Amino acid sequence: MRRRFFCLGAVASLCGCAGAVNPVAVPQGDAVARATAEIGNLPPPPRRTLASGEVTTLLTRISRRLEGPAQELCRDIGRGTCDWRVQASRSRDLNAYATLDGRVVINRGIIEYARNEEEVALVVGHELAHQAANHVAQSRDNAEVGAAIGTALGGVIVVAEALGGGRTSARTHRRTIENAAGTGARLADLAFSKEQEREADHLGVRLLARAGYDPRAARGFLVTMARASRRRETGLFDSHPAGPERLAAFDALLAELRLG
Repeated sequence: MRRRFFCLGAVASLCGCAGAVNPVAVPQGDAVARATAEIGNLPPPPRRTLASGEVTTLLTRISRRLEGPAQELCRDIGRGTCDWRVQASRSRDLNAYATLDGRVVINRGIIEYARNEEEVALVVGHELAHQAANHVAQSRDNAEVGAAIGTALGGVIVVAEALGGGRTSARTHRRTIENAAGTGARLADLAFSKEQEREADHLGVRLLARAGYDPRAARGFLVTMARASRRRETGLFDSHPAGPERLAAFDALLAELRLG
């Protein structure tokens, strides 16, 4: 098992994968400690009760306001197709995501927890940044390359076991290779997912400012998400930076934009 993990751990370094267009510095030390203390252990704020029409109206207004700046950003980066659509999901989970077919999906739970339009706009801007920077397609490509390398390494493991005199069945060998492919895909994706999330956070704030929103009014949503997740440190196998890191990076960007 250790040998398999060691071999698959080489996937990210071997695959030539890509992450952010312009990697963002990771905050350290006192800034993260202050953010951790602010977040504390309090529960997230209560949900609001909204009609479906209110959700649609709000998302339409936000997406129209962010469209121009996001299109400009997408053209500047020159990676994506710059063709997307924002839509609501009925899910009440505190989540949102971007898809390969150009959708930006905002769960109803995001809007129910948000305290103002700026907080929802921050989430929409973050997902539009993923599309503009072509993160979604790049993550797919990374996973495919990682799966291919994992398959090759799995084959090496199977051959080594056979040469060592093992009597493992063909079915077990096949499962070993399939598991290696899946692990390779996951490791290759994880190797750069946090880098992409940091960049999307950074670009999302800039989109808000370009669209005339005040990013300071959106800050509270990072605290809300951090309190909901209760994760305080960014781990090696996490797909997103932990809440304190994201909040500290947000504050650093506000200072850079002279909005702090």
